[in-house]
Amino acid sequence: MGRDKLLLPVPPNGVPLILHVVERLLPVVDHAIVLANDAKICAALRDTGDGGLNPKVAGDGPGTRVDCMADDESKQGPLGGLATGLRRVEGWALAVAGDMPLVSPVVCKYLIGLADCDYDAVVATVDGRAQPLLALYHRRCLPAVEKTLAEGSRRMDSFWHAIRVREVPEETVRPLDSELRSFFNANTPAEWSEALALLGCSPHSGWES
Repeated sequence: MGRDKLLLPVPPNGVPLILHVVERLLPVVDHAIVLANDAKICAALRDTGDGGLNPKVAGDGPGTRVDCMADDESKQGPLGGLATGLRRVEGWALAVAGDMPLVSPVVCKYLIGLADCDYDAVVATVDGRAQPLLALYHRRCLPAVEKTLAEGSRRMDSFWHAIRVREVPEETVRPLDSELRSFFNANTPAEWSEALALLGCSPHSGWES
């Protein structure tokens, strides 16, 4: 992207992308944990005054708690982030990449509704590919995740052979998100412009600033 994509401003109010994503998730979670090794990302979620959470985050949804912290171990990629998050939950965790500006609370709520004790993860498939960065993981996954990291692997699916994965076919998600935009990642300037257009913003807003 050429700059930290999680801090890209989202029109019309110019909120950082990471805050935009968190706000979309607040209706379906009780506790949001943002994992970021760049202090600027955590700062974007906080007031510049007393260090408290940004009022737009803390005040949206009764009982919702938002924390921001670094990974327990840096340079372990998303899998390391998953391990960090799972160490801080008792049961299920909804894992969402911070660069998914179109993530739908409805889709998240649907995936959450599929979680039960017969599985350790709930993962949707789109275009024949599993989507591990918008998925549910139970804390039961943690030993397998830690073992995989210790072996030097960082692929998000590298521990799935050791857990019970519930695969969610695309056709069951599409009625809730017809274009499957929830799984769209903004990794390049072109994809960011596309995301802004889909959000109803000017294609160049927040990029050419």
